[in-house]
Amino acid sequence: MDGSRLKYRVEVRSAGGIERYGPFNEQKAREFFEVEESLGETARILQLEEGIREAWRVVSGCGDWGGDGEEPYGVQGTTAPQ
Repeated sequence: MDGSRLKYRVEVRSAGGIERYGPFNEQKAREFFEVEESLGETARILQLEEGIREAWRVVSGCGDWGGDGEEPYGVQGTTAPQ
């Protein structure tokens, strides 16, 4: 699989904090997000924006994240779904 296309991740907010899943291609990220959304979870899809400084940009979200939920995030580690 072409690693350069794996520029998406999904974050799921729970009582224990935020769990990050990925990296994914866009289609797999949307599929994962749709499952979380159907379960009533608070989730969002983020896309890695490359440039002078890499950052994660919110692409889509559901649930209450507080604030506008659109702020970019610095690059952080991700974990593969189990």
